[in-house]
Amino acid sequence: MASYLSSAEDVKKFLNNPNMQDQNGVMFAYATDPKVLAKLVPAPLEVVAPIVAGYVTYMGKPTFAKPYYEAVLYAMVKFGKIVGAYPFSLLLSGEGAEEAMIAGRDGASMPKKLADKIVFEQSDQAIHAEIVRHGVKLLDLNWQAGAPNDAAAAQQILGQAAGKLGEPAETASFFINYGVNQNEDGSNSFVNTELVATLSKAITIKLVPGSLKLNLASSEDDPFDELVVAKPIGAAWYQVKSSIMHQTLHLQKLDPAKVAPYLITGNYDRAMLNE
Repeated sequence: MASYLSSAEDVKKFLNNPNMQDQNGVMFAYATDPKVLAKLVPAPLEVVAPIVAGYVTYMGKPTFAKPYYEAVLYAMVKFGKIVGAYPFSLLLSGEGAEEAMIAGRDGASMPKKLADKIVFEQSDQAIHAEIVRHGVKLLDLNWQAGAPNDAAAAQQILGQAAGKLGEPAETASFFINYGVNQNEDGSNSFVNTELVATLSKAITIKLVPGSLKLNLASSEDDPFDELVVAKPIGAAWYQVKSSIMHQTLHLQKLDPAKVAPYLITGNYDRAMLNE
């Protein structure tokens, strides 16, 4: 039985080498408006290509939560020699969604929010996925096994994301760590802002390429179609045996005033703006 005073053993176990085991999902990529993408990525990160990628997946056996569904949209960016993902939005649903949201936000500064539902329907040759939040279908995706929309680009982008099947591949994701402080006048502001990179080692055991059909929409709180689908590149059904988050790099302090506009939408809803 739990107690409000945890044991020393429980303290040692807390978020110890978080591992997203037994993933089954669809990853995808599409070309977008380069000017919009550049505007939405904060300095000092640099956009690698005018591409948005993402996934919708079922996390079957995470070590920090009960099973849950997760979906993400991200840009490929770089900081110095480190190349990785900069997520705009991470949405979760299912039994372990609350635990996973808290673990990701508190433990790794991830912009996570809860969705109404994430749908993932699969047969051998096709996948249909949806994300619904606040009654709006933000994402409607269909994957069909076979040739990607743009075979050369899909092989480079999706193949790089998966690495060599059955072998550990190192990946990086960039996040903005921050605190919130209430000022003397009652207003709140972001403080202690810094750019961090979370390093993970993932073992992908299946990657089946195919074509992508993707429709995005926006709500007041989640502007998915701001990242417009200019040209579908492709998608792939994938399975990941394990993905261990093993190190966080503290890269650079950031000016809170400059980075604040990038923090609100991914982490919060407009109801918090007292409108």
